[in-house]
Amino acid sequence: MSDNNQENEKKPGLWRKFMSLSYDKRFLIILAAVVAVFGLAILILALTLGEDMNWYGFIIGMAIVLCVVVGQYSCVKQGYYSDLVFDYVIFAVPCAFGGGVLYYGFFNHFDFRGIAVLGALIGAGIGLLIAMFVYRKFFPNKPKISLLQMLDLASVFFLLGQCIGRVGCYFAKPQCCYGIPVDFDAFPFSYPVDGVLHLGNPFIESLWCLIGFIPMVILYLSKRKSFNGFYISLYCIWYGTARFVLEFFRDPAQKLTAAGGLGEGFGISQVVSLLMIAFGIFWIAQYIVRSVLAGKKIMILVPRENLSDEYFEYNKTVYAHPQADGNGNPLPAEAPAAQATDDETDDGKSE
Repeated sequence: MSDNNQENEKKPGLWRKFMSLSYDKRFLIILAAVVAVFGLAILILALTLGEDMNWYGFIIGMAIVLCVVVGQYSCVKQGYYSDLVFDYVIFAVPCAFGGGVLYYGFFNHFDFRGIAVLGALIGAGIGLLIAMFVYRKFFPNKPKISLLQMLDLASVFFLLGQCIGRVGCYFAKPQCCYGIPVDFDAFPFSYPVDGVLHLGNPFIESLWCLIGFIPMVILYLSKRKSFNGFYISLYCIWYGTARFVLEFFRDPAQKLTAAGGLGEGFGISQVVSLLMIAFGIFWIAQYIVRSVLAGKKIMILVPRENLSDEYFEYNKTVYAHPQADGNGNPLPAEAPAAQATDDETDDGKSE
């Protein structure tokens, strides 16, 4: 019997029964509890505070919590250690908010009274890099994860967070991210801002993110596995395309231009979106080309039971070096010498 099971047997009956359930059932119970708590909170706040409530901030907070809960489940099912998401989110979230504000202010004549989603994504990436440095420098015994692996996990839930978060734009004070003036009244595809109907860009972007999230999370949790960087590439292509197009229909009063400030013209977000699309296409293409040149199989949506060293860069994935058994139970760490040898074989240097 494992040490975890022995510890659980010493705990109170209800907790012991909960921990005796399968990991999937425990996750569903936790998710249902979180949704119920948020639902009850929304009802109470709506009845007591109504429009005086800061719904924009509440919805952003709700999006973060839901992404952490679902992301933690996903990382365990992939084979990562159970605290991975919590270890990195404490760095990524503050950096995301900071990045969003700095991005907005830098391209708007240093007016830092707004926040930009693409800046938040860049900030989150920087936060992940900081977390990696901290854990590798000061916590050497913690299981290692590469930036691409972390971005693959995060990118799926970026879409979920943006899907929920964009709904908050309808409640922002003043309202934000709305589109050009239109002559049709069809909420949420259009809604009034200062008495004028505008295109519902936030809803369109939210819907686009939801459409992308559903197949991506299904594939990510399926038994078909892909090389490191596959999902962040899909995210960059999917979200970059939507953001590039929608910026053409954003109201000039809400659009950060490439020349700086708010107004008409080519948006800075469109420049970043094109870079995202280019990166996504390039990263998938370079992997395929290098696989062919190396004479190895391409690891894209391959059944997990078929994975082996025949697939290019399989040895860099968590499937070759699992940290947990898929139910949150840690596996014995690989011998440092063996791990170093594997990493050096892949990269020419230790990760």
